Amino acid sequence: MELANNLRVVNRTLEGRTIPFESLSMGAQEQLGLISRLACAMIVAPDGGVPLILDDALGNSDPQRLEAMGAVLSVAGRHCQIIVLTCQPDRYGHVGEATVVRL
Repeated sequence: MELANNLRVVNRTLEGRTIPFESLSMGAQEQLGLISRLACAMIVAPDGGVPLILDDALGNSDPQRLEAMGAVLSVAGRHCQIIVLTCQPDRYGHVGEATVVRL
């Protein structure tokens, strides 16, 4: 994944093939955007950090990608605070250890 100076995702390279961000599926765009936000949150976490708030993210991800992104969120959640607002909690069933507050 390549980022611009403003931290915007420019493209991703997989198996030697580089694809512009705009040409990726909506699910891939959403996943890469989330990964870059998690990386930023993890970078500032040792200095006090800030919570990362997700509002119904990953709506364009298939079940296999949801499982992988659950693992990513689980690892990141050990280093920074992640608040997920959702009306579809099953989407985050693969996150692992998480505190769930139903409103």
